[in-house]
Amino acid sequence: MLSSALTKVVCPRCDGNGLVYKSKITNLDLIIYICDECEACWKDEKIRLENFQDLTTFLESKGLTYKDAQIHDLGYEWKS
Repeated sequence: MLSSALTKVVCPRCDGNGLVYKSKITNLDLIIYICDECEACWKDEKIRLENFQDLTTFLESKGLTYKDAQIHDLGYEWKS
């Protein structure tokens, strides 16, 4: 059996209670990374406590509400 070279990323904001998944916001044509527990988000793969933004705040800054955003889960295993 082949082992995956990709690993899951633990969220630095919620003290390991959540995992970060890669997602695509279709109506913005944008890839972001979201914690499944606290909804912290990052614009790139540099997942650190000091550079997160709350998902709702991020979406509102782009002119979207959480309800209107078309967020597609691209999976947890994206980090090599």
